[in-house]
Amino acid sequence: MLIDVRNLKGSILFVVCLLVSGYSNAANGDDVPRIVLALGRLHPLILHLPIGALLLTFFLDIVGRIRKNYPGQTIKNALGFSSLFAIIACVFGYFLSLEDGYSGKTLDIHFWTGILSAVLITLLFLVSTKQNKQLKRLFFPLFVGTIISISVAGHYGSVLTHGDDFLTEYIKAPPKLETIEHIDSLNMYNNVVLKIFDDKCVQCHNTSKRKGDLALVSKESLLAGGESGAVISLGNAAESLLYKHTILPISDEDHMPPEGKPQLTKDELWLIKYWLDNSKEVDNKVVAIAKNDTLNKLLKRYLVFEEKYIEEASLGAIQSVEDEGFLVRKLVPTEPELWVKYKRKDITKDAIKALAGLKEQIVELDLSNSALTDDMTSGLKKLKNLEKLELRKTQITDKTLKHLKHLKALNVLNLVDNDITEQGLENLLQSITPEHVYAWKTKIDERLAQKLSNDFDVKINSGVTGFVEATQLKVPFMVTKKALFVDTISIKLDSKLRNTKIFYTLNGNEPDTTALQYTKPIILDTSATIAVKSFKKGWNPSETLKRDFYKVNHKVSDYTIIHQPEKQYPGSDKLFDLELGTLNFKDNKWTGFLGNDINTIIDLGTVKPVTKIAVDCLGQPKQWILFPTAIEVYASNNITSGFKRIGEMKTNKDNTNDMPLIERFFVEIPKTEARYYKVIVKNPKVLPKGHEGEGNASWIFVSEIMFW
Repeated sequence: MLIDVRNLKGSILFVVCLLVSGYSNAANGDDVPRIVLALGRLHPLILHLPIGALLLTFFLDIVGRIRKNYPGQTIKNALGFSSLFAIIACVFGYFLSLEDGYSGKTLDIHFWTGILSAVLITLLFLVSTKQNKQLKRLFFPLFVGTIISISVAGHYGSVLTHGDDFLTEYIKAPPKLETIEHIDSLNMYNNVVLKIFDDKCVQCHNTSKRKGDLALVSKESLLAGGESGAVISLGNAAESLLYKHTILPISDEDHMPPEGKPQLTKDELWLIKYWLDNSKEVDNKVVAIAKNDTLNKLLKRYLVFEEKYIEEASLGAIQSVEDEGFLVRKLVPTEPELWVKYKRKDITKDAIKALAGLKEQIVELDLSNSALTDDMTSGLKKLKNLEKLELRKTQITDKTLKHLKHLKALNVLNLVDNDITEQGLENLLQSITPEHVYAWKTKIDERLAQKLSNDFDVKINSGVTGFVEATQLKVPFMVTKKALFVDTISIKLDSKLRNTKIFYTLNGNEPDTTALQYTKPIILDTSATIAVKSFKKGWNPSETLKRDFYKVNHKVSDYTIIHQPEKQYPGSDKLFDLELGTLNFKDNKWTGFLGNDINTIIDLGTVKPVTKIAVDCLGQPKQWILFPTAIEVYASNNITSGFKRIGEMKTNKDNTNDMPLIERFFVEIPKTEARYYKVIVKNPKVLPKGHEGEGNASWIFVSEIMFW
């Protein structure tokens, strides 16, 4: 249905008269009617209507000119709509400016460019209703000028709302943070309080938007105060307006930050109060302030450490560690940090020595349930980046704790079911302070654990007699169809026990009650290692469930393959369906090849960059399923010729282990751009000497070939 232009003109005129009346009422007197302020709050909502409609109209205008099929009536209607709501947005914007805090040059530029934009849109609408050829020639340049005007108005509007650097914050290089590794080196205002203000306050108290005529962007603006005068009283937080307003009930209109904005945390309020009560100067260093345990604990999060760079581990070093009986996995697929676990019962000093080859990369180490003794553990002190150490149910004593004093990065230490005493743990905590220590079934009872927790500000969980076996929560359920995805993936968590809270991390770190709490499905749009744990008051936390989720760059839909899988385990499309197989080779997710290599050419459709290829393989020698001997990758832009080898990996895997095992083999390749990629997974061809089927053809099982 077409809109009558005369009616639209009348509507615009009526709205202008109505709103100008409100404008004049608002401008008279100091008390602004609440209805005017309420309408002002609609400005951010209304202003997007003419902007969106105008840009769409500009697009239709250009397309119509190019195609010689000009939608004149549609252009008129859209410009009339834009004009009407541009005028409403201008008046509502004026109403909004009557609130406290909007002033200065930025507001003036936004105000007048907004009015200019509304005038220009209205002129465009009027010109579109005329048939005069001279006016028609002015239409397009006038349209371009309108787009420029509304862009300038929008820019200064964003400055008013979000601050001066809203558009440029991520364009310019981030400022290099000064390294501060000791609490005494912190400047209480610059390094702590100003960061709190920047996070919670400067959105409304900056140089462009000064609520209460107060800016909190610098020491000078803080000391200048606001419309009520000075806002801080050094030596007395209770008399400081800045602090008093933060502790008012959130329903109080003077409470800051206002309701609906991110609120100051209990710790942030404590730090501001302590700073005001104990500072003689605004920017005292912490060394000049009387300290207590709470201050020391809270200030740790404001330390700035030199960013550590960890190189990728060499394949040779990883292989050496795996040869000693360890599993080695990356915590995050694209990062060098490693999780390492000993998988056998017996362990030797040589096995621990082998870890030195990965001393930079090992971040989590699990030696639980092994025959580890004190005389083997001296090599652990070399693992300088170790953050989590699992020593549950080994044969260590306090002697081992002496070797751990050098692990300054250690955050989680599990000593459950070992011959550890209070004295040994106390000596360790005098050198390092991990966040969590687990000490069930040791000589440290609950009372001693509480004492050490208080003395060193460390969470020590000693459990109670019989507690571990009787009341440990079960691991949460993780409900998701796939571990591989291209765009996003949704993951649901569940616990069958009522009133159980589930906490999780996305980087593989051990979750505790300070981690993210699960309340709704987790949506991932990047690769992550999810670690999940259940907690319930009066119960022991569950074991940790950890799963890797990989976002692959390229979904393969077009490929050719030389040898099809055997008919017992068919479906070469399973190689690219983003569904990983389990340890059961009959789960219908594996493709099986008897005596043949996998030789496949993948067509990515267009030239695309690839830097890494991964192949998921199953090893189960008892079932004649061996790991491949090598994986080769070639690339070309011609499907029939010109393939060049760009990557190769010798797997060197032990094919004598009777236990089923899934391995993901990564082939790192120089960044390559091509349309066609050939992947060859080499079959050992025959079962090795000593195998019960020696000399017969061997199987290889692959569930997925992935591209990054």
